Amino acid sequence: MGGANSKKKSSRTTGTKGESKISTLLEPYIKQGESLTALNLDNKQIGAEGARALSENTTWTNLTTLNLCRNSLDAEGAKVICKNTTWANLTTLDFSFNGIGAIGVTAISDSTWANLTTLNLSKTEMGDEGAIALSKNSTWTKLTTLDLSNNSIGAEGVRALSKSTTWTNLTTLDLSRNEINSEGVCALSENTTWKNLTTLDLSWNPIRAEGASALGKNTTWTNLTKLVLSNIYISAEGVRALCENTTWTNLTTLNLSFNEIDNEGASGISKNTSWVKLTTLNLTSNHIGSEGATAISKNTAWANLTTLVLSQNKIEDEGAVALSTNTTWTSLKTINLSGNSLSEKGKSAVSSKWPQASL
Repeated sequence: MGGANSKKKSSRTTGTKGESKISTLLEPYIKQGESLTALNLDNKQIGAEGARALSENTTWTNLTTLNLCRNSLDAEGAKVICKNTTWANLTTLDFSFNGIGAIGVTAISDSTWANLTTLNLSKTEMGDEGAIALSKNSTWTKLTTLDLSNNSIGAEGVRALSKSTTWTNLTTLDLSRNEINSEGVCALSENTTWKNLTTLDLSWNPIRAEGASALGKNTTWTNLTKLVLSNIYISAEGVRALCENTTWTNLTTLNLSFNEIDNEGASGISKNTSWVKLTTLNLTSNHIGSEGATAISKNTAWANLTTLVLSQNKIEDEGAVALSTNTTWTSLKTINLSGNSLSEKGKSAVSSKWPQASL
């Protein structure tokens, strides 16, 4: 009997200590009351106790930013927090790196926070089910930035997202490090709602040639300025199809690093004449040799290019010398050819034209 009582007492003591810790953590913010506009609890490990404390708050009526990244929150914690109806002015919410799963994400999607403009749900273990739940949201008409990276989202989930008609003001979408294949990208590229999209990150997804080809056929994202397609398993075929796009005339940044586009793909990129506003091109680790570098050097459309990254390729002196002869890139300040097979001849040709070159 005594042992049982002892265990119960221990349990109550632990709970009291947990509540005391949360009370101490939140006390300075609670004192601010209505004047509090931003609450940063990144990596405070608030857990279930913290979730309950937050949900019960009724004084932070002017709260606009809430950061709950890395807090050991699960689905129930997310559901409890989402019951709060006081934060009507909330515009920025970060739930990243919490294992809230599809159930927690559904709770967020069903919340009353209609003024959200920025939502970070990176690494929340939502999967396709969570993505589908998000796609059904009909209140975030002001949403501009959405981070869904690292969530095992596949074709089914991204297909549902692409059909969303609510987020008409979306400008930034991060879908990197998921499980989106060519089928998923084909569906995504058919989206006609995100006309204001400026930044799209699909890196570290098995998109392959078919997906890249579908992406290149998009005609809706006329305001796209930044496209990140690092490590998407594409070769020359996929790049050639992608570069046939004539819609993204406002593109300034293109990242195709860690693919296998080789010389043929480099030649395809160099022939693009639509991306006249391009300022940054990253082709790191793509099996590009001197032939590909020479093809790139003949480009005459990228007059605004400021950064060219060709590191970790197979470029030799011939390619480096060819690059140095380009007369179009008058704005180029940063060029990176490190990790290639250059002798002093090639390095000298590049550094004499671009003294700040990384070789």
